Amino acid sequence: MSELLDLKNIIEIERIRSILIQEPDLLGLFELLIIVANKRINEEKSTVNFSIEPNIEPDLSDHESDEDE
Repeated sequence: MSELLDLKNIIEIERIRSILIQEPDLLGLFELLIIVANKRINEEKSTVNFSIEPNIEPDLSDHESDEDE
């Protein structure tokens, strides 16, 4: 299942890029930040967390007591 992109976030990122275009070093740093953030988001999505259920074994019959009944 893929998530829809949030248009507000895309517009905000483009706005920041347009401001930073005058500062190439800051723009490069911003682009690296976007890459790292995207990788982390993708890693979080691919991780599935399963809860660990306790292993409770039932009381078993010894069959000898079954014969008495």
